[in-house]
Amino acid sequence: MNPIRAFREEPLSAIHPEGWLRRYLELQRHGLTGHMEAAGYPFDTDGWADPAIRARSGDAWWPYEQTGYWVDGALRCGHLLRDPGLIEKAGRQVEFVLNHAQRDGYLGPAFLKRGEHWCRWPHAVFFRALAAHASATGDRGIADAVARHYLRDKDPYTLHRNVVNVESMLWAYEQTGQAALLERALAAYEGYNRRQPDHDTAVPNMLSDRVGTEHGVTYNEIGKLGAIVGMHSGHRRLLDATENAYHKLDRDQMLIDGLHSCTERLRGRDPLDSHETCDVADYTWSLGYLLMATGRAAYADKIERACFNAAPGAVRTHDFGALQYFSCPNQIVADKSSNHNAFFRGDKWMSYRPNPGTECCPGEVNRILPNYAARMWMRDGRGGIVAALYGPSRLTTTVGPHRQAVTLVEETAYPFGERIDFQVRTSQSVKFPFTVRIPGWCTGARLLLNGAPLGRAAKAGRFVTIEREFAPNDRITVELPMTLALSRWAHGGVGIERGPLVFALRIEEDWQIDRTEKRATRQFPAWNLYPASDWNYALDIVEGRLAEDVAVVERPVASWPWTIDAAPVELRVPARKVAGWKMIHTSSVLKEAPTTWTAMRYTRVRGDFRLTPQLPNPDTLRRRLGARTETVRLVPYGCTHLRLAIFPDAAP
Repeated sequence: MNPIRAFREEPLSAIHPEGWLRRYLELQRHGLTGHMEAAGYPFDTDGWADPAIRARSGDAWWPYEQTGYWVDGALRCGHLLRDPGLIEKAGRQVEFVLNHAQRDGYLGPAFLKRGEHWCRWPHAVFFRALAAHASATGDRGIADAVARHYLRDKDPYTLHRNVVNVESMLWAYEQTGQAALLERALAAYEGYNRRQPDHDTAVPNMLSDRVGTEHGVTYNEIGKLGAIVGMHSGHRRLLDATENAYHKLDRDQMLIDGLHSCTERLRGRDPLDSHETCDVADYTWSLGYLLMATGRAAYADKIERACFNAAPGAVRTHDFGALQYFSCPNQIVADKSSNHNAFFRGDKWMSYRPNPGTECCPGEVNRILPNYAARMWMRDGRGGIVAALYGPSRLTTTVGPHRQAVTLVEETAYPFGERIDFQVRTSQSVKFPFTVRIPGWCTGARLLLNGAPLGRAAKAGRFVTIEREFAPNDRITVELPMTLALSRWAHGGVGIERGPLVFALRIEEDWQIDRTEKRATRQFPAWNLYPASDWNYALDIVEGRLAEDVAVVERPVASWPWTIDAAPVELRVPARKVAGWKMIHTSSVLKEAPTTWTAMRYTRVRGDFRLTPQLPNPDTLRRRLGARTETVRLVPYGCTHLRLAIFPDAAP
């Protein structure tokens, strides 16, 4: 078997986030990531250090899935920050599991070993934390322990999400070289495809044109396995299946903020379609495997788009103290009644609070930016360095035949700025391949060496490798001009993008504490959020005149740029008010709620509900437009909590 792999991850210990990216992780540490118990059960338990958490509802395996998400994100965050307190807090569960293996090598609560249904799925979540800890500490014994767990275990790992353990089997195979782990993973994946042929993530269905309707997390978690198995086994058909599965997400469910729709299940591309915060973590993590397998720049572009738009847009960026369960490109209210999606319509799922719905999203939100930072820097097949994802950071590693120490310093205001500088810090000259990425949205990119043109083609959507003998303090500059672009959406909607960023209307925010929420604390309250400025605007711009009609205002990047007041880039755009386009205020809603995993029941619920309205009917829009053209301010999507990112189109 010939493995298929373009890139591989650098050790977590080699990566040092800086600038706004470090500040993001610091806010996580001071916020929910460092104080997850504020979100209540099961984060107020000992998690994987408790052999049998008492389940308060649902299946007994469920608390271990949720706490496993948090351990993975918190541990990566702690290691990236070199923060001993956070490492110790999250690592306590890792150390307990490793120190309490059963005689046959089994890791984790004993009752999960004996259980049925999805009881092995939580291991797939938690073992990612083991892999992170091994990457940061260099402890080779962790991979040996994971290998023993799988090789001596009798579970077939073929039912539902249990098959995601294939990811950890192949991580252990990569670390230990034990061929039996590859055989174990292939058998489990083949068994899943035989046992679940009707699932969207069965290989024949991924290869087909069939529209996905699966639960979003399930689609990502199982869908990525084709790429991972193909990468290690050389089975190109499996990699092709995963690639096609993600192509279909782009085709059928992709929203403007870079993430597919999913309100429990994959939906569509309507301006009011939303997604779970869980899916930001799982989608970007899964794309990382496609990036490593194929070396295609498009997958890095997609990771950036989701992490720079959907990810910060779903959290209270002031302090990382609250998040949404469902987040939407258009949301002009976010309170305890504002969920406009059918699933639990009228509930608090779209408001910002420590635990706005079920517990998966409070756990998963901790993983998103630590995973981004962990995969910014990669290694190619020749030992060269790859700057795969961009952001302020440092990489300390060794290169060349003599493993010479080198530090690559990435100085940039990206994604707000167009220039990325890489400084090579080394004691003496060293030759190695250095690869940078030209995003697919960028035309006219330039590469400079010490301020002079490098004379290399910089085509959009490609990685470019610079192989030379680098002298101490050599500087490679990547210039990525960002131009404005319009995107078209359902109901006559229109959006504005610039580089990797989507822009949304700046809506002034009225934050009010919801003192009725039980799963909140004084330090981490629940919020009801209302608009304190007008929002009912249609954009009055012509696509061919974007450069003339839209003013781009740039400011220095503050230490924390992800708020409407500190946004480093602002667009001044002509717009017109839309008469009669108002927030929906109603006394009853039709709520969709599950009766089983696959069956739903609709119930008419009465109360006091405020909901975001659909875009106005394009056929009647012109009669409703105000006579006066105003200039409105748009800021990056990730700087907003209330937003209008898909606008009515007032252009003639």
